[in-house]
Amino acid sequence: KGRALLYYKTDSLVFRSVANNPSHVNHWEIIEIVRVLNRLGLVVDVIDRTVKPQTIAAVQDIYDIFIGIGAGDSGRHYADIAKKVPSAKKVFYALGPEPDESNRITLARYDYFWERHPGAKVEIRRTINHVDIDECMKHTDAILSCGSEFALHTFDKHHKPVYKLPPSSSTLVQFPFSTLDQKDPKKFLYFGGNGNIVKGLDLVIEAFAELPDYELFICAPQTETDFNAFYKETLEKSKNIHFVGFIKIGGETFYDLTSTCGHVIFPSASEGAATSVTTCMRAGMIPVVTPESGIDSDERVGHVITDIHISALKDLITKLAHKSKEEIIQKSL
Repeated sequence: KGRALLYYKTDSLVFRSVANNPSHVNHWEIIEIVRVLNRLGLVVDVIDRTVKPQTIAAVQDIYDIFIGIGAGDSGRHYADIAKKVPSAKKVFYALGPEPDESNRITLARYDYFWERHPGAKVEIRRTINHVDIDECMKHTDAILSCGSEFALHTFDKHHKPVYKLPPSSSTLVQFPFSTLDQKDPKKFLYFGGNGNIVKGLDLVIEAFAELPDYELFICAPQTETDFNAFYKETLEKSKNIHFVGFIKIGGETFYDLTSTCGHVIFPSASEGAATSVTTCMRAGMIPVVTPESGIDSDERVGHVITDIHISALKDLITKLAHKSKEEIIQKSL
């Protein structure tokens, strides 16, 4: 029926080892996007996000639809590719909030960090520096927003049709019916990727450092040496905080933690959709998240963090730690 051009990542289409790698859901999401377009009768070409200028220059105006990532720095080539396919319907695939809004709320988190720790040497991460959103919107017919209502509405000012996609999760993870009675309301899990301050890891460390009766398990890459150095003393002193590091989703450690911890806490400032949280939810964990985390939670299924100040966070953690095991099991189910 026609031709489609997808601008995203090509690894999982080229390497079987990547296609079968559960470390990030976008490995199989990309394959599924191509399958969906194929089922609609479209031949699909895929351009990698690391595309060179000479490849963009060779793109021909032969496509009926162009779908391209654009919300993060990986979308730096969206506008240039879109200009090459004027005949196509152009869809901006937003895996995060509107870039200008994302930068605003990201930098606000660093301001709060430095308000608490003036002069601390930490690198600013997760800002978007290579996407001209106004130029992108000139060449956009519609927006696919992956995540929450919050992320979706950050694009309202551009007056484009916006369609919401729910976040996915790792298909390797099964619901642990047999271990529900092991869940401890006083144990919390933080599960996230790079960008510790943006994702609120500094907040939960400082909150739990003042709550020695409750335990925090941190699953995150240990690649941010400046962050690690700053919190080294706090983590050494706080016997209730355990830095587990990067773990395999669906592995033994993953199930040990998700079976014994009552809540997954993730006070992120800017996400398209925190699939680390949805993966934990698939394992029966109760989400404690900010609206900006990309998860549309409520008091029926989880808890929403409306105030990220340390004192308010401590109050919320204390309240959740005193939930009955019966309520934990019910919400998990």
